[in-house]
Amino acid sequence: MHNLKKIIAKYQYDKSDSAVIRLEKSLILIIASLCCFFGLVWALVYYWAFGFGLTSFLPIVFVGLVGPSIFLSHYLSNYKILVHMQLICITWVPCFIQWSLGSLHDSGFVIAWSFLGPLGALLFLEKKHAIIGLILFILIVGISVIIVPTFSWDALLVNKNVRIMFYLMNIITPFSVIFITTQNFITGLNEQRKKNISLLKLTQEKNIKVQNSLKKEKELGELKSSFVSTASHQFRTPLAAIQANSELLQLLSKSLEGKDVNQFNKVTSRIIGEIARMTELMDDVLLLGKSTSRSYNVKPQEIDLVDFCQQLAKRFNETQADGRSLNVLTDGEPYSVSLDPKLLSQALSNLLSNAFKFSLGKENPKLVASFKSKELVLSVRDYGMGIPKEELAKLFHPFFRANNVVDIQGTGLGLSIAKEYVEINKGQITATSILGEGSCFEIMFKR
Repeated sequence: MHNLKKIIAKYQYDKSDSAVIRLEKSLILIIASLCCFFGLVWALVYYWAFGFGLTSFLPIVFVGLVGPSIFLSHYLSNYKILVHMQLICITWVPCFIQWSLGSLHDSGFVIAWSFLGPLGALLFLEKKHAIIGLILFILIVGISVIIVPTFSWDALLVNKNVRIMFYLMNIITPFSVIFITTQNFITGLNEQRKKNISLLKLTQEKNIKVQNSLKKEKELGELKSSFVSTASHQFRTPLAAIQANSELLQLLSKSLEGKDVNQFNKVTSRIIGEIARMTELMDDVLLLGKSTSRSYNVKPQEIDLVDFCQQLAKRFNETQADGRSLNVLTDGEPYSVSLDPKLLSQALSNLLSNAFKFSLGKENPKLVASFKSKELVLSVRDYGMGIPKEELAKLFHPFFRANNVVDIQGTGLGLSIAKEYVEINKGQITATSILGEGSCFEIMFKR
């Protein structure tokens, strides 16, 4: 039994096979091997009863066709070759043996073996093949009973003892093959059922762990958002008091004279500048916390994107101290899009602010709206210092700043917020850059 399992395991050559395929392979190998063995036994029995002739030769034909198919199907990695050869031979070889001996009584009802054809088709092939096999078996039985074809004189040698032996062989043996096959089939199903139950339990346990992890992560996210919001609001009160007193000191400084006035103004200006930077950082942290918690209520609207971009450019152009302006370009036939305007405005504002900030002294940044048939692409291009290639992968991480902009004021949150808002708006954002030549950020929305 151990050796048989080793042979079956070797025949199951493909590790990627499903459990059903492995079971089918083991069953067809068992059936074919048993039938080949009984084919040799039948050949010896017929040779003993009739000598060498058509009846004793037919079981050898069966073994000669099915036996090599076992090795051929293994070599070609296609077990269906063995299935088809087995079903064809088990249907027709007993049929020809029956017609060689003539009557059902003289053959010991050898065509009972032919019933393994439709039965095997039901097991290994589609239902329609099994129906065809059953019709063929009924036809063979009908021809054998009604017409009684006789291809040899071997039936004249059948006596009472030989007839009894034939009956015993042709009744006991096929049912033995069916029993052994069914036993292996049920054993395989039971093993698979145990594996499925074990896998189901493991999956349920993992699902519970995942649900618990998601619950904890959600609680942690809510706690983080609550903390960030509370801390930011709490910081605003002392910052507002500091700013008010700084402005009061500036008013009082007007009563001073000489160098003291300049020194006083320098200190108060520094305080007010740091307050503004701290306020900007808190605003960005609040925006990032709100976007990452996905608590934002998206309100999509039909937007005239050309007008939207022009209004955005007008707002930026009015605040540029160096006299530069944003060039707005369109590509393709404009059409309206359904997006949340606040999310889009915040994302584009962050990109445009960076485009101006990191390209001082260079040509005007560009905002290009490309209206394509299946997607809308918004591109923000600048001709500034660019981003090192090795740092592009970290570009959208919170608080990340490239090593070539550390001396330029910023929080490192603008791109992270832009990415979150674009994704909430069901879009995607990508960045390309060449160091020393500039950067291009593309926002893509499916139409």
